[in-house]
Amino acid sequence: MRSRNYSRRASRWMAALRKLATAALALSAVLAAPATAQMREAALPEIFESYNDCFAATESGEISISSLEALGWSRATIRSSDGEPIENAPLIFGHSERKPIIIMSALEGEGVCMVNARIESFEVFEEFKQAFGGKLPEPDKQGSISYFAQGHPVQIAPTGSREAPALRLAVLTPKESK
Repeated sequence: MRSRNYSRRASRWMAALRKLATAALALSAVLAAPATAQMREAALPEIFESYNDCFAATESGEISISSLEALGWSRATIRSSDGEPIENAPLIFGHSERKPIIIMSALEGEGVCMVNARIESFEVFEEFKQAFGGKLPEPDKQGSISYFAQGHPVQIAPTGSREAPALRLAVLTPKESK
């Protein structure tokens, strides 16, 4: 019985992950075209550090901006063409010592902590996957890999283009229904 309940809960979480990842993908697509071209290539160690920071920012099961800020991340200010800050702009964070960026779906509550990193080539994405020792599931038709880590649904995917390859790591923080 317990495994059936876990299976149902896992199915709900994965459905929620797909829904939020689709929204995150749409957001990253809007940001990616100009941003990916301007982002500097990130090394695997800083990508893993940023990925781990997303877990720290979601450790309580909810988004914690203060946890992210304590790890050295700061929110970017997005300005309009006339130089005025844009209200309700995407929640983008940068780190002075790393090249990846983090996009949060919300300031608090449930949501997604997403790492976007420009990489040298798609072979770097393959190296990233190899670090999991062959324990990752097969990718879906779009190349995304979804799994659970530290109790959270996670999705990783290659993004960008051949000219500007990138990868996306999304850590979901769903609230369990009781």
